[in-house]
Amino acid sequence: MKKIYLSACLAAFLLGGTSCLNDEFLDKYPIDKETENTVFTTYDNFKMYAWGLYNKTLIAYQNYPQAGDISDMLYDSNDARGIAWVNNRMSPSNVSADTWTFDFIRQVNLMLDNIDNSQMTEKDKAHWRGVGYFFRAHGYFELLKKFGDLPWLEHVVGTDDVDILYAKQDSREVVANHMLENLLYAEENIKAQGDGDNTVNPNVVRALISRFGLYEGTWRKYHGSVDNIDGSKYLEASVKASQKLIDQNLGLMADYDDVFNSLSLKGQSSILLYREYQENEKGKGHDLTQRTTGERLYEGSKKLVEHYLCSDGKPISTSAVYDGDNTVYDEFRNRDLRLYYTICPPYKVTVSTDLSHWEYTDEAVEREYIDMMGKLTKNNQERKMLPLKKTTSYIANIPNLTAVKVSGVDTQTGYFMYKYYNALPGADKGEVQGTDGPIFRMGEVLVNHAEAMFELGRFDQAVADATINKLRARAGVAAMTVDAIGSDFDTLRDKDVAPVLWEIRRERCSELMGSGFRFDDIKRWKKGEYLNEQPVGVKINNIGDYNSEALAKSLYKGTDMPRYVNCVTYIEKPNPGWEDKCYLYPIPLKQTVLNENLVQNPGWK
Repeated sequence: MKKIYLSACLAAFLLGGTSCLNDEFLDKYPIDKETENTVFTTYDNFKMYAWGLYNKTLIAYQNYPQAGDISDMLYDSNDARGIAWVNNRMSPSNVSADTWTFDFIRQVNLMLDNIDNSQMTEKDKAHWRGVGYFFRAHGYFELLKKFGDLPWLEHVVGTDDVDILYAKQDSREVVANHMLENLLYAEENIKAQGDGDNTVNPNVVRALISRFGLYEGTWRKYHGSVDNIDGSKYLEASVKASQKLIDQNLGLMADYDDVFNSLSLKGQSSILLYREYQENEKGKGHDLTQRTTGERLYEGSKKLVEHYLCSDGKPISTSAVYDGDNTVYDEFRNRDLRLYYTICPPYKVTVSTDLSHWEYTDEAVEREYIDMMGKLTKNNQERKMLPLKKTTSYIANIPNLTAVKVSGVDTQTGYFMYKYYNALPGADKGEVQGTDGPIFRMGEVLVNHAEAMFELGRFDQAVADATINKLRARAGVAAMTVDAIGSDFDTLRDKDVAPVLWEIRRERCSELMGSGFRFDDIKRWKKGEYLNEQPVGVKINNIGDYNSEALAKSLYKGTDMPRYVNCVTYIEKPNPGWEDKCYLYPIPLKQTVLNENLVQNPGWK
């Protein structure tokens, strides 16, 4: 949010600083009672302090939003960050002590503890208490997903609070119940318009309840109840919050790509909260597009491409319009439009020696998706127009396999993940691009609602029409007909998952892929065994066509010809396999040494 940067500086000044410091300022600045009494007095004081909470937790487009999708073998990666689970490299001794941190909770509690003694009206006090509860629940949600049982901190903890500092964790139920109570209070007491455009308001709170309730409810269903309390209470809360949002007819942005590649999301009713970035100002923008075309740490796998439906609303295993995978051009034909906005479709052009100009080849199929994307993007040169361009250089072909690299962007798998690619200002420069990042949006709320309703036994055609079919209409996919989905609807389905639920989960994947939800989903569904699968890339029919010894070495050896490009960049050999202890992080050894009463999570020694 553009205004957050200035306001955070003002908050720092009010706290006794003389300049705008970095995000660690609020963690480290010594705050005494005199300073608290000065800062937490008026409505505007609380408003200025709260901008620091926005900056700290609602970051959208930093730290690779797609990193959380390294699961289910839908992505390949050249980066070990965030995927230690796959290789079982995590342990109490090497997990970062920063994962078990309550600094942000302390910042929120500092504000909450000073509300009652402020000069505000009771209504304003209730508003800021609600805002604080929202941020505290949001912070605890991230910790809950990692660790499960946690100490619930209702107030700022001082060095004299020995009983709290050295206590055993509270149970997951205690923490989750407090979170839900806090969020329900926030929904009722935060002002309808929040504190202006793009701030926390009741709809933003409902979106978080929708997300958290689904997570906690399904975690308890598939992992077992917590303190003998099942997850229905949380699923009901999710459904109720989502329904309130759906009833407002907030709609969807007409173009899926615009959700992630627009210079401004202001005024978009379906975007409930977003991070506003500024182009051409280092430190106030982001560098996702530059990372997409430069670092390419995350790539799609064949399984990801196969996951998307065909335009007739059926999966590749039963669709009459699926053209097979004899070539990558066939594989992409007649598919969900969200696939074309997430994984770059194949093409080939002839480029000039200096890569600054291009021409079509003589093969019609090699321009098929260039023409298609031109129509989809309405000739908007700043979006997903093909051929791709990096700075002033055109990229001759996709896929451009690393083993036989021609020029420009190359990928090991052949499936170039380009969800955040565009040619808008700052796209080729680090930390200066200004495309806004959605944090809570209706696309997510709709898939949350569909899944929660199924888990409660209430998913029917009316629910499908109000949720999944809204998304499919935008994606150019035929509507879901619930009664038509039987055991033979998808022959590739995980047979342990009900056919309709499988399709709901597929829709969630298609809508949210590349936004970091997938690994959390795998954990709450207790489907870590998906990580044991071997991912592969594009099909290679004839190795002789490439005349490349390097490519021959990179082929997956587990199949006869035709073979597929191997995806082993981050999987150790042999793959040690998923272990159930990995559903939760280990508590860092440093913390258990400091507090011997902490109970280590199951399986971690």
